[in-house]
Amino acid sequence: MKWKDKKLETAGELMDAILKCKDKEEAQEFMKLYRAENEYADSNIGYMSGYYDSETARKIKDWCNVKHPIFDTGISYSGRDLMEQK
Repeated sequence: MKWKDKKLETAGELMDAILKCKDKEEAQEFMKLYRAENEYADSNIGYMSGYYDSETARKIKDWCNVKHPIFDTGISYSGRDLMEQK
């Protein structure tokens, strides 16, 4: 994906670009382009938000209008539940 004259090829580059957005409107513009190129854009960004601290993850999910595909399902899991799933 190309954003602001830079080719984004890795997950890290995608997330850096999102975090550099100046506001929600710019982040949504980014997501519009990413969604046009990748049908899993929402799941990808939602999933990657889980690698950030709570405040940053909330910002990413709010600005990009995405959810974490596991933790934001409305189902409550304990650590033990997740370890026992196969």
